[in-house]
Amino acid sequence: MTDVVVSADALTSFATEILSAVGCDEDIADAIASHLVGSDLRGVHSHGTMRLTQYEKQASSGYLDPTGRPRVKRTGRGAVVIQGNAGFGHPAMNLATNEAMTLAKEHGSSVVAVTNCGHTGRLGHYAEMAATAGLASIIGGGGRREHWRQVAPYGGVEAKLPTNPWAFGFPGTGDGPIIADFATGMTSGGKTQEARKRGQLMGGVFLQTSEGVPTDDPNAYLRDGGAIRPFAGARGYGMGLIAELLATAMLGTETVECNWVIVLIDVTTYRSSNKISEMVSEIVDDMRSTRPAPGFDRVQVPGQREHFIMTERLKNGIPIHPAVWSELQDLHSRLTTPAQEDS
Repeated sequence: MTDVVVSADALTSFATEILSAVGCDEDIADAIASHLVGSDLRGVHSHGTMRLTQYEKQASSGYLDPTGRPRVKRTGRGAVVIQGNAGFGHPAMNLATNEAMTLAKEHGSSVVAVTNCGHTGRLGHYAEMAATAGLASIIGGGGRREHWRQVAPYGGVEAKLPTNPWAFGFPGTGDGPIIADFATGMTSGGKTQEARKRGQLMGGVFLQTSEGVPTDDPNAYLRDGGAIRPFAGARGYGMGLIAELLATAMLGTETVECNWVIVLIDVTTYRSSNKISEMVSEIVDDMRSTRPAPGFDRVQVPGQREHFIMTERLKNGIPIHPAVWSELQDLHSRLTTPAQEDS
């Protein structure tokens, strides 16, 4: 089936109308819609507008409060915590990143935590915010594993952990920031849902059946009681476990979905911005200069690939799978069409 192509502006307006109908205030709806469309622009559809159906269900079921607004709190020892107030996670993470950026510029580095919010979208977005401001970032989190049994521990069969992602960012070049954003499972829950909606198998044996047998069938996990495999075996399991400890042992278990930790570093605290930029360009050029391995036409740089896709899609529109687009149109119509009165 041929993808439906929608402009970024039109898709943002469309998503904003859905989120407003769900119950979000105008500024919150705008922030979430912009984030989702930003993910679609970068080719990360698993965290794009396809999530609107999930968000509507979460709001209508009482899973989260679409009117919840984040606020800044401080612990007794002065640590900054953004309390999400049971709302969507995107505005909470935006506020937290902005707070962390201000503190890092003032002090050279910062740590800000985020608690009690729903899905935050694409974690790399917040690393991009920081990198654009000249800051390196480490962002990770997780939590509520009793409700989000997704990833099996290394050597285990049953799903125990959420996908507990990490994002790392560094100021880049004219081709965009350097961003590494990944789940600690071999795939994310969103990418598994995307494959199922498209009627496709996964791009590799990222999942396992309920008996622990590796598979590329998304239904093995989404329908039949299987699990996502940890990426890189024990390494991914270790990173996922540390994220869970930070999110729950350190920040607590009272949360809608996940808790997060944002660590930012002002790189100019250590060297001049000119010297840093020169070295970044040198390293990036060195990576790109390697001969491509069989099956590849070139070596790409994490984050800059997405930046290139975004540039192209801003000009040419965003391709949306027809099944996803039909689902979104049905959702929009159901939420925004006035009910007919009985005559």
